[in-house]
Amino acid sequence: MRATRALGALLAMAVAVVVLVAPASAGESAASRVTLRVAGGPPFHGRVISKDPACIANRKVLLIEVAPDHAPIDYADNRTNGKGKWVFSSQLQGATVVQGKVTRSKPGGVSCRSALSPAKAL
Repeated sequence: MRATRALGALLAMAVAVVVLVAPASAGESAASRVTLRVAGGPPFHGRVISKDPACIANRKVLLIEVAPDHAPIDYADNRTNGKGKWVFSSQLQGATVVQGKVTRSKPGGVSCRSALSPAKAL
């Protein structure tokens, strides 16, 4: 009987240690924001913002045209730097309204949500 209690107590302590050692953000979902600035045409630039640092660096950002008649058109994509900054320097043929979109990702067990910037007219 004592051996069973001792084994149960040891098992409970082992589980507690595993729970404490696991990353606090593992399995959680973090909100993201993306900004878009248009400086008289190209370059288009902005930043990805999140309370979780894992959701800032190396995030994929798309530059899309917001077309009123059909689904958005992807024009370019890039990745953020370590501070969440991104830039596109290419011209967009015929685009009149653009929007930035950061895609969903899962770095280090954190689920980083996607986000859209406000639309900007060119």
